[in-house]
Amino acid sequence: MENRKIQRINSDIYRIIASYVAEHGIPTDIIEVKTSADLSTAKVFVTAELENLENVATFLRGEIARRMNLRNTPKLKFIRDRGRENANRVEELLGQIKAGKK
Repeated sequence: MENRKIQRINSDIYRIIASYVAEHGIPTDIIEVKTSADLSTAKVFVTAELENLENVATFLRGEIARRMNLRNTPKLKFIRDRGRENANRVEELLGQIKAGKK
């Protein structure tokens, strides 16, 4: 499938999920959405625990199908992105090293 079309689909899925998360007060950030070329799956990278989102994955998939009018609606797979946590930990360790050198 064309790269621009996949990017647009990723963007639309991102907006739909982000809107739901905001409306329902789910404490997470959507980092990125990566949809497979065949539209069978969409990996949704988030900062929160996955349980809240996995419980509503079927509903969200239905919303995506309804709003986007796709032939195949991707199955949502939520993945916890620990990038921010790891970056914060590295900063903390660097601060400790810097403080120890003084």
